[in-house]
Amino acid sequence: MSRKRPKALDAPVVMQARRLEVWAYVRCDQWKRTYRHTLVNDFRKHITDAKNEIIRAFELPNKMRTEKAYHYNAALVELALVESCMDVMVADEIGVMSRKEWADVAERVDDMRTGLSRLVSSLNKGGSESPNCGTGSASADYKDA
Repeated sequence: MSRKRPKALDAPVVMQARRLEVWAYVRCDQWKRTYRHTLVNDFRKHITDAKNEIIRAFELPNKMRTEKAYHYNAALVELALVESCMDVMVADEIGVMSRKEWADVAERVDDMRTGLSRLVSSLNKGGSESPNCGTGSASADYKDA
């Protein structure tokens, strides 16, 4: 019997989170070793936590809107913590992350935040139909979420 891959892993916002997580793990080896066990690990942990919260929300049934919104909002909080770490890492005194890397990660985080905001707003619309949260066919409203 073959095992089915969870559909949540193929959602665009989850794929963005996974790409950012992989980038952080690869890039970590090239950053200053002085901060590897504190600042860099916190940065990576928050990225992983955001990805995990998104997956948790996608795996819940659509009728559990409140719980889904909770996990999406928790992912948004984790992304804010990622940006907080980035601001410290780019500081002149620390210099772990370059300005170019900061801009690249900030763009990725903004894309994820936009996708999550769309998902949260689709949950808040109400009505009898359940929102499309990336587990079914794509609709025109959620092309990148």
